[in-house]
Amino acid sequence: MDKVFFMGPFIRDFSKYEIFRKVFATVLRVIAVLTAVGGFVVWVLMWKLVFEIPSAGVAGGIIFQLFFLVAIYMVVHAIFLRAKHIAGLPRGKYPIIPVISLFLKLVGEAYAAFTAAIAVGGGILLWFAGGYGLELLENVSRYVPKYEGGTTFLSGILFLVVGIIFAFFTLVSFYFVSQLLVVFVDIAKNTGDLKKSSTRTQSSSKKS
Repeated sequence: MDKVFFMGPFIRDFSKYEIFRKVFATVLRVIAVLTAVGGFVVWVLMWKLVFEIPSAGVAGGIIFQLFFLVAIYMVVHAIFLRAKHIAGLPRGKYPIIPVISLFLKLVGEAYAAFTAAIAVGGGILLWFAGGYGLELLENVSRYVPKYEGGTTFLSGILFLVVGIIFAFFTLVSFYFVSQLLVVFVDIAKNTGDLKKSSTRTQSSSKKS
């Protein structure tokens, strides 16, 4: 009957720690592959915009594309690494919390890595291509802070610096939330241990 009515066994088994973390790690690996394929497709399509830039600014477009490729690599590599860490987590009392904690770190790492690489590449693009590079930046504006500045050399520096600072504080924020989650769990565990200890003490004193 379990083979026909499979939701019962699925719900029962999915909550088991080994199955949950293995499934989660597998899903992350699938996401990494899809990210790599999707990012590569976007990278290829963006070459059309690069070669529409006047010849004086094409070098900036090429450099930006290299940084875009590096950004994709860093995101995909981070996902694979965190999937490996999640798959190897030791057994604990709360099976989901450590997984979610690492996942929050991954979100911060992936976003920060991508934003930092685009910030550097975008800043160089603005130096070389000026206003012609804005169309390339608009294609990634959904992933990084929207750029509404100018096209001067100083604008390129600001785009680079602001992007890196934003990436840094994004990473710190996700790490903070991740550690805060673990702290709450530790508080809950310590509170539970204190209650058990208090109960044992009261039981011992009553017996004596």
